[in-house]
Amino acid sequence: MGYFKLVPRGTTGGWEKIGNEAQIGGPIGTVFDNSVLLENGIYYQWFSWRPAKGIALTTSTDGVHWELPKLVMTRQPDLWWARDEVNRPCVIYKDGIYHMWFIGMVRNDDFEYGFTTMGYATSRDKIHWDIHKTPVMTAELPWEKTSLYCPHVLWDEEQQQYRMWYSAGEQYECDAIGYATSKDGLIWKKYGGNPIFERDRTNFWDYLKVEACYVIRHEGWYYMFYLGISADRAPAIGLARSRDGITGWERHPDNPIIAGSEGNWDWICICKPTVLKTDTGFIMWYNGVNSSYNDGEILEELGMAKHEGFDLWPPEGAALRVTVQNPRLDAVLAAGCRLSRSEAQRLIASGLVKLNHVPTLRADARLAAGDLVSARGCGRIRVQAFRGESRRGRLVVELFRYGEK
Repeated sequence: MGYFKLVPRGTTGGWEKIGNEAQIGGPIGTVFDNSVLLENGIYYQWFSWRPAKGIALTTSTDGVHWELPKLVMTRQPDLWWARDEVNRPCVIYKDGIYHMWFIGMVRNDDFEYGFTTMGYATSRDKIHWDIHKTPVMTAELPWEKTSLYCPHVLWDEEQQQYRMWYSAGEQYECDAIGYATSKDGLIWKKYGGNPIFERDRTNFWDYLKVEACYVIRHEGWYYMFYLGISADRAPAIGLARSRDGITGWERHPDNPIIAGSEGNWDWICICKPTVLKTDTGFIMWYNGVNSSYNDGEILEELGMAKHEGFDLWPPEGAALRVTVQNPRLDAVLAAGCRLSRSEAQRLIASGLVKLNHVPTLRADARLAAGDLVSARGCGRIRVQAFRGESRRGRLVVELFRYGEK
């Protein structure tokens, strides 16, 4: 029996993309891997600027429309570990000082034989940075190979220490996510059980690698937004959670929550997320690709998504399963397609799918062949379409609540 391979597209888990165009990129070239702070109604965004080989700062009053960027940190020719490029900033504000952890790159003629390390800098005005002359973290363990990427740091008031989640592994996209702690932001102790989060070989979409995470504390959980890379090397954004931010991670059942959308600026691939909590929910900035420049060099840009409400995880509950077979369903639900709310309701009303309990679909709900989606009142719907050797199609529809395997 042949099976369809699902290629995730669009959004799930209550997330919705903002517009069809990137907010930053285009004429200024490749921009990627950012950090955002909101202060007194102004958004400050530091991002990696590939043509300048450095880190830029831009501001916005709404998080959508941004001023022209200003280069605030350049590559450091006099520092052996940051001579070729600096990028991937993480900025937090503590005790009147802005603290930035970033990546210094050494790129030899052969990219595969370069290496990266982690630097640290401080500033009082967000623009002028004093760079610590030696790296604060290097790749020294077998799983870290030659590269450290994408530091994400939180100050834990209860523990009175900085907590860092970072990526490590190969130069061309890291392999896994590690964890470290520090009292002063300079001297870091890596967790003995690293890596704390790795690829999942039972999931096609993050089968190959996981990296580039952003962690928030929310309602007793640590939520990790992360980049998963599929067996086809296609990246998308997933969500996982843990009680302590170190162990016991569970993946969101609707993963990936953000994937490329056909015709959009992010169609080819999705990259690192940055997430802030707002008065109405959450907003996310992420980088993506759907075009190239300079004779084929990819053009990476920055865009946005939002999540209305604060329920990042669906509720648990009892299960209801229904299986139906009908050859007409292959024409209705092709593998990987997505249905609008009205189309999904018409499908259920048509009698092709008979359920004991008809769900009330949210406006942003989607039914997708081979995917999982949320539906109010019934937990989630899984629709998996595949063909047998006969010419009759078979559709399996499972209606059940989160928490049941």
